[in-house]
Amino acid sequence: MISDFQWALVGIAVAIIVLVVVYNRWQESKYKRRAERAFVADHADVLIDGAATAGISRERVEPRFEVVSDDDDNGLAPIGDVHTAALNPARAAGTLVRQTPVLSAEIDSIALVLADTPIESRQYELVVGQSKQLGNVRWEGLIGGLWQPIGLPALEAYRELRAGIQLADRRGAIDSVALNAFNDMVAQFAAKIGAVSQREEVSVALARAQRVDAFCADTDIEIAVNIVGKNGATFAVTKVRGLAESNGMYAIESGEYVLHDDQGKVLITLRNIEPSEPAGIKRGGGATGYLTGLTLALDVPRTADADRVFDRMFALALKFADALHGDVVDDNKKILTANGRKVIADTIVHIMAQMDAQAIAPGSSAALRLYA
Repeated sequence: MISDFQWALVGIAVAIIVLVVVYNRWQESKYKRRAERAFVADHADVLIDGAATAGISRERVEPRFEVVSDDDDNGLAPIGDVHTAALNPARAAGTLVRQTPVLSAEIDSIALVLADTPIESRQYELVVGQSKQLGNVRWEGLIGGLWQPIGLPALEAYRELRAGIQLADRRGAIDSVALNAFNDMVAQFAAKIGAVSQREEVSVALARAQRVDAFCADTDIEIAVNIVGKNGATFAVTKVRGLAESNGMYAIESGEYVLHDDQGKVLITLRNIEPSEPAGIKRGGGATGYLTGLTLALDVPRTADADRVFDRMFALALKFADALHGDVVDDNKKILTANGRKVIADTIVHIMAQMDAQAIAPGSSAALRLYA
């Protein structure tokens, strides 16, 4: 017969078992709720929802515009630019080719064409080709927020196009006739395809063209050092050619010799010192027999790191002078002193600073266009 004590022990055991079961159920419920909270999608999934929902802005930075008078599309005049690297989706063997935008708010008058639906290549190829008759006109299309140059034949479709006509170069500033023709071309093209255009007012563009032309004239500097023979001695053309070629210089069509950088851009030019004689030095370039002197020249605005290139040019001049038994002289054929060299170096640095302040870096694509 079970005693009261035994019944008490049984009761305690049952109570313990019940407590264990209840505790386990409570633990399971707690972990289930925690797991559910952990997998609730209350945060953005970048792969599914996109960068915008993850706090990363997808808004494209557009040029700033000033409202100007227009016909029926409330035209706007661009006064800024988008400085971005462009991705050209033209596919070669299944790969994407990166290209850099060529248009510049500093030296181009830029017009935009905005469409609700993609503008197919068949719609814009003709106007792109015909626009070249107006002057230095270039076109770009927008893909993925990046501007890419448009060449012909074209393949891509764009909802936004932009065209730019260059305001000035070494020949001078653009005129109102060309600017009016450019704006009319863009407006007519946009109307034809059911798009709208934003264009710079001609008077504003003309004023900018004059400023760009004046800036170009002020900074269009060529630095030259000369080599002449001691006591009036002359240089054998054959020896000069050999020196040029042994120092990595190549003859060009004019007969002059040039030194290139790794991208094929001209750094230094070697030519005959006498302007009344043919500049060419290479065989068939016009110069024969002997030369009274040589000139090494540096086109500052078209040369990246022009200050360093000048140091290289001066060292090359000394090397030529030593080999030819000559002297390095200035334009007045006076020995180029250390002080004279410093004046030249300071001038180069000043020109570079002026150009950088206008966002036209020496040797950049914009500079190569402006000083052409």
